[in-house]
Amino acid sequence: MEKDKEVSFRDLFVPFTTRKTIIFIILAGFILYFFGLFNGFVGDDNTQILGNPAISSFWNLPSFFFENRLQIGGISKLGGLYYKPLLDASYLLIYSLFGPVSFPFHLFQTVIFISNAILVFLFLKTFFPKQISFILSFLFLIHPINSEVVLYIADTQDVLFFFFGMIALLIVTKYHSHKALIASGIFLLLSLFSKETGILFTFACLLYVFIFKRRIVYKYFGYALASLSIYALFRIHAVGIFTNVMTNAPVGRLTFWVRVINIPSIFLFYIKTFFLPTSLSGSWQWAYKNINFANFFVPIFLDLLFIFVLGIVGFFIYKRGQKKNLVIYTFFAVWLGVGLFFHMQIFPLDQTAAERWFYFPIVGLIGMIGVLASIIKVKSKWIFSIVVILFLLLFVRTFARSLDFRDDLTLALHDNSVSATYNSEYIISHTYYMMGRLKEAKIHAERSVELFPYITNYTNLGAIDSRLGDYEGAKSAYLSALKYGDDKLPYENLSSLSLVYGNPSKNIDFIKKSLKKYPEDAVLWFNLAILEYKYANKSEALMDIKKAKSHVGNSNIGFVEYIILNNKSLDLKVKDGGVTFYTY
Repeated sequence: MEKDKEVSFRDLFVPFTTRKTIIFIILAGFILYFFGLFNGFVGDDNTQILGNPAISSFWNLPSFFFENRLQIGGISKLGGLYYKPLLDASYLLIYSLFGPVSFPFHLFQTVIFISNAILVFLFLKTFFPKQISFILSFLFLIHPINSEVVLYIADTQDVLFFFFGMIALLIVTKYHSHKALIASGIFLLLSLFSKETGILFTFACLLYVFIFKRRIVYKYFGYALASLSIYALFRIHAVGIFTNVMTNAPVGRLTFWVRVINIPSIFLFYIKTFFLPTSLSGSWQWAYKNINFANFFVPIFLDLLFIFVLGIVGFFIYKRGQKKNLVIYTFFAVWLGVGLFFHMQIFPLDQTAAERWFYFPIVGLIGMIGVLASIIKVKSKWIFSIVVILFLLLFVRTFARSLDFRDDLTLALHDNSVSATYNSEYIISHTYYMMGRLKEAKIHAERSVELFPYITNYTNLGAIDSRLGDYEGAKSAYLSALKYGDDKLPYENLSSLSLVYGNPSKNIDFIKKSLKKYPEDAVLWFNLAILEYKYANKSEALMDIKKAKSHVGNSNIGFVEYIILNNKSLDLKVKDGGVTFYTY
């Protein structure tokens, strides 16, 4: 029997031309994520889109660049880390054309995601034969670790910053005229305006120029610096130099040196998920506070082993006299390292780790794999079968993940089974609350608070207790919420609770103190008017209800105003808490 002929990876997919590869990526991408196009809004989509009044009018577009426009439910602004004007601009454009419908948002995100896979292919083709570039870019397209980036609308920022950043990098690889370098600088700026992580592409472009086009390094550095400077000026104007970092993650409350303890496990998380993407979740919130064998020494051993293997591969390339390939390998190794460093909790982030944060570093890793694939010889019979089976498994895993994003409850229940976090417990609780399944909602609300006490989940617990008639528990939960933040929603709910519970005089004083913080809050004025009227202070009540009406008009305010003006009896019937209580 004739032995299998040894061939290189590039010989496995000879028929694929550049044009055919691009068509194949487009078709495969839409087949893979087809069902994801029909998923609803989940998680932060509800606050960033459905609850964000800023995206409802084109007149707000300029303010995205000069103010922090991203809001939580139209109630409170987020910290400076959420300065992403092009993300809001994309939301505004789609919302203005189609309204609060999830399909066009998913379609836009999917188109950009697939375009990014094509850009990765064109970039890799700078270093490798098109067959290898195709294999690697297809891996980038279908890998489950990237699935959240295309399935979760709130992650549109990731596909946008990557899209503009890759265009900037491709321009640098193809051209070096003044116009081209200026254009590259503009796209770097657009990447930064999409997400602050766009700074990684500034580094990638400078690294590429320094290694492969050193003659233009100083010139390009000027354009890159100009992009960074313009972005910094806009950002500082919008959110200031120093901004409060929200501690809405367990790891965010740790000191720097305690966060360092978590770095080995974070590094291992990304490597493990790349090579074995079985457990996927939108929320990873561990926070180790002490060094121990399982959480520190085992991860650091496996991390060093992985780095050692990468070093061995580099030495193998060197011994084979592949100087050019060694330079390319080093370029992608630095890409991987910098991308991971940015997400190692050196700066506190809103999760311990997130699959979407590997979207940039993965290019470095597949680039290193590409160098190895371009120089080794394999037996085509076996390697082709292995590659096909591997890609089929990844394809199926990603397709299955797309079904998890159908709605909030499906996603939260799945992710909570993989990685139980305060956030997934909160989402389950909140969803049950909205469905009227209050006892189940309370169970998950208490679990959320136990895992990580925060203003959001305490407010949710208070709303559930209020609906259940446990007014004392509700008041305690709302007051606990205010220990972890200063937002008007707990104040509103406490004022509503005061209509059916507590000392009237103290309740009136509390609402008046709350109005000093939020003088334009219609709910506070409305509840104050009811209390004032109930306890024989009609003149004050009339002024209060007019204040409420001046800030927002609705039938309830008009009805109470009619009662006050006509001296009618105001009877509060207690049912499910007696009044309306809100949750985030």
